[in-house]
Amino acid sequence: MELYEVIAGILKIDPATLNEESNALNTPNWSSLQHIEIMLAVENAFGIRFSMPEMVSMQNIGDMQKLVVAKGASLDGANPDKLSA
Repeated sequence: MELYEVIAGILKIDPATLNEESNALNTPNWSSLQHIEIMLAVENAFGIRFSMPEMVSMQNIGDMQKLVVAKGASLDGANPDKLSA
C-alpha cells in the first residue's frame, strides 16, 4: 500500500487529491486526531516507528515521505517485516 493511500484511507479522501505539500491546513478532514491516526497507520503499514521529535518536525507529506525512506522503508509498498526505531 502506498503512503498516499494510507493517509487518504484515514482521511476518507481520494489519494489523488494529496501531494507533497498536503498537510493539516490544506487537506480536508485532517484534524489533530486524524494526524495521530495517520502517524500510527504509516508506522504500521511500513513497519517503522517515529520518535516524538520526528513527528513534531513533519510539516507535510513530503517531510513524511523523506522520513519513511530514511528509515529504510519503500514508499511504493508496505514492509510489515521491518521495524525501525
